[in-house]
Amino acid sequence: MKRILLLPLIATLAVGLGSCQKQSSDTERQAEIERQVQERLAAERQANDQQQMAQRQTDLEARIETLAAERRSPAATANPERAQSPVAEKAAATPGAEQGSYSTFYRKLDPYGDWMETGDYGYVFQPHQATQSRDWRPYTQGHWVYTDAGWTWISDEKFGWATYHYGRWVQLRSVGWVWVPGDQWAPAWVSWRKGGDYVGWAPLPPEAQFDRQTGIRSWADNYYDIGPDQYAFVRANEFGSKLTLRAIVPTVRNVTIINQTTNVTNIVYNNSVIVDRGPSYEDLRARSQQPIERFRLERTSYQNSEVPVFRGEVVALPTADFNRGERVARPNRVVRTIEQPVVERGWAGIKDTQAAQKARAKMESESTPPPNPPPKRFVRPGQKTAVPPRPAPVRVGQPVSSPAPAISMTPMGTPVPAPTAAPRVPRVTPAPTVKPSATPVAESVQPTENVYSPKKADRNRTEAARLAQEEKQKERQAAQEQRQAARKKQLQDRRGQKPGREKTSPTATASPKSTATAIPSATATATATASEPSTTPTPSPTASAGKKEDAEERRKAKRAERRAQRNQDALETPPSPQPQQP
Repeated sequence: MKRILLLPLIATLAVGLGSCQKQSSDTERQAEIERQVQERLAAERQANDQQQMAQRQTDLEARIETLAAERRSPAATANPERAQSPVAEKAAATPGAEQGSYSTFYRKLDPYGDWMETGDYGYVFQPHQATQSRDWRPYTQGHWVYTDAGWTWISDEKFGWATYHYGRWVQLRSVGWVWVPGDQWAPAWVSWRKGGDYVGWAPLPPEAQFDRQTGIRSWADNYYDIGPDQYAFVRANEFGSKLTLRAIVPTVRNVTIINQTTNVTNIVYNNSVIVDRGPSYEDLRARSQQPIERFRLERTSYQNSEVPVFRGEVVALPTADFNRGERVARPNRVVRTIEQPVVERGWAGIKDTQAAQKARAKMESESTPPPNPPPKRFVRPGQKTAVPPRPAPVRVGQPVSSPAPAISMTPMGTPVPAPTAAPRVPRVTPAPTVKPSATPVAESVQPTENVYSPKKADRNRTEAARLAQEEKQKERQAAQEQRQAARKKQLQDRRGQKPGREKTSPTATASPKSTATAIPSATATATATASEPSTTPTPSPTASAGKKEDAEERRKAKRAERRAQRNQDALETPPSPQPQQP
């Protein structure tokens, strides 16, 4: 009976063992197939990478040979239109191919914005977003990634392949942000600041031209006068994610964050590539909530795609191969011409003057330009001369190169309130008789146009005219007082008394008992004085030798003679009753 029960059990175990062996063999076969597929993909990827590296090496060698030939041949350098690289010749020979140049920007960006002509920067581009929203700023719609070329901006805007990797941005008064084309490619053209819980960046101006030897480093914002309002700050833990309006700190807090951060800009030239290193990748990666991955940068032609493409660990960005010998063209549609653009540097909107001055001092303390700093100039395409831009009036803080104006202070050091309504008066030059203490006020009342706004400048001119008029009024009053003093002195001389002394007339010696007794007394005194001239103190020059000068003695003698003569005349004419001298 027991044997009968054991037979089915043995059979069941045998079937189970067979099925397990079959499942394990199927799993192994699938794993083997997956491994072979991965090996083939890796081999194909490696072959493609090697082919691309070989192609790049060939193109690089061809360019090096072309540059060497241009240096050896002056004729080729003098006519650069004929001296094209092999890559350019190949593109020109290919049907439908197109050379990269400023004409490419003019045509490709036209659907996404407007082209304008300015007196300082030539043709500039303004996206439609900049005219539709006042809060729009460059480098705010997209996200940052880290590549072998440093911090690279990945834009969500279709025009970003050109505007965030070529050229520079500038903010013009009454216009907004505009893009000035350029022919140097970089992962991003920004100035970086980092510190505490924040990290921020600001577009570099057109004057920040890149030099391979000096690069652009931590002196960027102070050297090129980049104000706090041009920075976009985010918290360090949100840096790796895509930017939103909520993530960007409002600009009213930028001046406070500037005092808490440090400039960490570091754009250098390394191995024929411009590298934007900026803040520490390891530090931001450790603090960011969103993982910040590293990618290998690959530059492709803009004709294939106008947006960045991610392929695994590779990010491909469209670029243009510039033909520097091509003549600069003109956009097909220019909507506006600005003869004298005024540049906004990011200081005009700050209301807290003390915080702005503190922020400027912070930037100055971080700025250590190289011994041979790059020039602050911008050369328009097709021109050889640099035209400096017109800076906007700064309402707070003081420019680095401008002295502190004295317009808002009186000689006593107190602020001068501006009148609420007054006509515009031209500058008034003080008269030559103005006192020395009033001269600096009249000269310092002219406002500095690159410090104040036009309304403030008009008020200052009005205040200057008012101060000058007050000074003239004071001068007239002083002259009138002098004339009155001169008349009073003359009257005193006629009456026979000296200025500043008590009256010496005979009435002063009379008895205060009554007026009747005072008159005979005066008559007797006058008679005695007239009859006895020897008693009159007529000092001789010999007696007073060594005490006073001869001229003073002669003047005293003349005054005594005139006084005796007046007393004699008084005897001949009956004197009128005079009130008693108090």
